[in-house]
Amino acid sequence: MVWHAWTPRKQRTRQHVIADLSIHHVEGFILEEGHTAQRVTYDYGYDLVLFTYDAQGFVEPGLTFFQVKAMETVKEQGTDYVFDLDIRDYNLWIREKMPVILVLFDASRKRAWWHHVQGYFREDAARQPRRGAKSVRVRVAKKQVINRRAVAKVRELQRQAVNKPQGVIP
Repeated sequence: MVWHAWTPRKQRTRQHVIADLSIHHVEGFILEEGHTAQRVTYDYGYDLVLFTYDAQGFVEPGLTFFQVKAMETVKEQGTDYVFDLDIRDYNLWIREKMPVILVLFDASRKRAWWHHVQGYFREDAARQPRRGAKSVRVRVAKKQVINRRAVAKVRELQRQAVNKPQGVIP
């Protein structure tokens, strides 16, 4: 059979590559902290689910959800990175009882920054989306780098959610 270079077929794009790199980046820090992450096959708002373990290796109650947004270069605005979040994601995440972490991955620098979504919107009413909005801007501080310490902080958010009455996140 003769192979033709011009035959149309599916192609792995740069966006596919950086999406995979972004998940790999976050998973590495989760694994280094002794926890596990389950990749979500069907993405309807979440990319990873974090499972945490105590010092003896026993699984802890609760979960944390991650949505990783990968781009060649993250948009900067002053001391923050900014991302326009789809209102449909906001509507899902704000109602979630367990923590949701938004991660912005910059492929050109191979770095990522994170924010606890529910806390971000609950701490300042001005951040709430306007009625009829299709998106809402999220600002992530440049100091909020994803690393092992960040994973430890996320674990603490998960513990707080589990220990709150009815799973309400502070």
